[in-house]
Amino acid sequence: MTNIELVQQVIIATRNATLAYHNYMYTDREYVKGQKLYLREMHFLVFVGDSKELTMSEIAEKMNVTQGAATQIAGRLLKKGLIQKQKQASDKRYSVITLTPEGLQVYQEYLIYNQKRYAEIAAYLEDYTEEDMELILKYENLIQKICVDKAPLP
Repeated sequence: MTNIELVQQVIIATRNATLAYHNYMYTDREYVKGQKLYLREMHFLVFVGDSKELTMSEIAEKMNVTQGAATQIAGRLLKKGLIQKQKQASDKRYSVITLTPEGLQVYQEYLIYNQKRYAEIAAYLEDYTEEDMELILKYENLIQKICVDKAPLP
């Protein structure tokens, strides 16, 4: 097989992986019993849970989304009763987001779920050497650079 044919196969595999990840991101699931959430909603809760309280701009920055997108996610989580919005004590112009008791429980249960999920994924990758993993990481970073930064191709 020629190098060009291999590159084409890699690009097709990357496209298929990207589509699978996109579908995963935009399907709500029960990460914790009794609570259907989208992965972005769960990530929102994790960032807030890890920090105890964040402003909307801090959340947007951590999630690498616009403030408008973060606000939409917050609206859904407010309706679900998982977060609350309060005026910042030091500057009343800003609001901070904190987890409700139910949101804290979801956050804590998700951390346990996430550890199990990482262990499952690690089991799939146990035959890969450290060098294999470094090569995968190098490739993933290159794809991000090409797609996000529009890096010039060599």
